Amino acid sequence: MSPDQAKKELRARIAVTSQRVTIAKALLLESTGTEATNVDTLLEGVLKNNGARWPLPSLVIHESVDTMSIVKEIAEAVSWRLAAIEATWSLIHSGLLFSMSGTRDQEVTINWTTVAPGSGGGVSSGFRMPETSLPVPERVRRAPSFDQHRTQLLAEPDLYLHTFGVSNMHAQVAESFAEAVLCFRAELYTAATAMLGRASEGAWLELGDSLLRLIPATEAKKFAKQREVLEDPMLGPMKKVAAVIQLYEHQEIFEPVLRASEVKLPELRAIANWTDAVRDSRNTIHFGVEAAVPNTYEKLGVLLLGAVPNVRTLYRIKAAADAASRGP
Repeated sequence: MSPDQAKKELRARIAVTSQRVTIAKALLLESTGTEATNVDTLLEGVLKNNGARWPLPSLVIHESVDTMSIVKEIAEAVSWRLAAIEATWSLIHSGLLFSMSGTRDQEVTINWTTVAPGSGGGVSSGFRMPETSLPVPERVRRAPSFDQHRTQLLAEPDLYLHTFGVSNMHAQVAESFAEAVLCFRAELYTAATAMLGRASEGAWLELGDSLLRLIPATEAKKFAKQREVLEDPMLGPMKKVAAVIQLYEHQEIFEPVLRASEVKLPELRAIANWTDAVRDSRNTIHFGVEAAVPNTYEKLGVLLLGAVPNVRTLYRIKAAADAASRGP
């Protein structure tokens, strides 16, 4: 591998994903306090928590060395550092962190050498990577109100979604939760309930679809009504919730799912109660309709926080059903 090839490989492998940024946000927020903290220390903490090394090792380009493994290690560390810097600015923009000083631009430089340990002569130099240049604040601190009101996490969609810990959440469900948080942050409570209702319905439909796929062909006629309800876009969410519960009641089919997920029927029915509260709040989008309890900051905060354990449970059942569908 030549130095030019190594540089090309490095650039191709550096990836700042939304998942990395979300993880970095959670770690940064946990690591800051009400006193100013050096951002370099925070960034190094994010890398360390994700098994990445900083400062970067020197890239040895030699036939006697596994150069590609070093390229991968460096690309992983640079990716996490860039994600952590982006996460820092996102938290500042959300009002969860304050910048306490000026900024400086940082560009990653990769030192490389063709001199392997124990070998003879070679060349040493460095790669400049201007595309990695980002402004970085010197020091940050946590917002003063955060320690008293942890529900400020509801002002940050990525942090909110991170609390679910659900890797198999449908993109539209995640998008709806994120929009609900953005509306909540803007004090648009009716709009927030609309998006929360969409997310809730999507999670139930996701579960229903996974349960339906477990039904043997010989039993399909028996569950035709539930399938029809779940596939009809004109029916209300609670009819679909009822159809999912009716499916799960048939433990002669779904007992392995219950055993794997450890979620019993009473828990699913309790989640249906939360869903009904969301539905009642969401119905205020219709002209002349009022919720049983007005849509206020406190009410929406409770519904959004309640979504975390409830939707996490729905997806735990779904994961168990999907695993059963795949078989051993």
